[in-house]
Amino acid sequence: MHKFSANLGLLWTEFSQIDAIYKAKESGFDAVEFQFPYQYEAKEIKKALDEVQLPVMGINTVKGNVEKGDNGLLAVPSRVSEAKEAILQAFEYAKIIKAKNIHAMAGVTDLSTKSLVTFIDNLKFAKELIDNSGINLVIEPLNLRDNPGYFLTKVEQAKEICELVGASTLKIMFDFYHVQINQGNVLQRFKDHLSYVGHVQIASVQGRAEPDKGELDFSYIIPEISNIGYKDIIGAEYKPKTTTDAGLGWMKQFK
Repeated sequence: MHKFSANLGLLWTEFSQIDAIYKAKESGFDAVEFQFPYQYEAKEIKKALDEVQLPVMGINTVKGNVEKGDNGLLAVPSRVSEAKEAILQAFEYAKIIKAKNIHAMAGVTDLSTKSLVTFIDNLKFAKELIDNSGINLVIEPLNLRDNPGYFLTKVEQAKEICELVGASTLKIMFDFYHVQINQGNVLQRFKDHLSYVGHVQIASVQGRAEPDKGELDFSYIIPEISNIGYKDIIGAEYKPKTTTDAGLGWMKQFK
């Protein structure tokens, strides 16, 4: 039996994220995860989580000014102070809701040494902050079709950054949707980087809808990543074709 986390940034968006927590429990999910829950008081989220007894797999650092094209801040050389504020905000929130991971979003910037050093320095700042908290950091390669100009786009690049930061608490968020679009060869890449994987997410390619059709056969991939050695919860981060409830049939074969 495989376990899944409902990403409440994309599922049940017609509800408040607090109400969506209860929907996730009713629908048989084993955990939840958030993207940007900051419009809600962390204590409100924690109250709902305590009532349903679901763990939280993670939250993201804020994107920044989305209207001006921001998609994260940590690798952007001109935004260091804002990046540190975003890290502090995510950490304080994650402590209250007991999130397992903080997704440290790199942002839109050039592939320069300056951007790389900025990202590493900010991740080291985050590493020191979370030390002994039980919270981990993850970085996620995003595909350039949906995220033009994003700094972190390849699994191998993410591995090198993990090594340069040198923290056991920093891992890769391996999203099969993004990796397939940018690089392909997803299972071999997953196997090669298993020791660096901190969380897994899934969605169909193309379309980012329910993981039941498209280029990737998740009825094969999900058991296979378990065979490879990944035993943790898998994040369902997809955009439902119609309603979330109507599209949940994909989970049945794995339960």
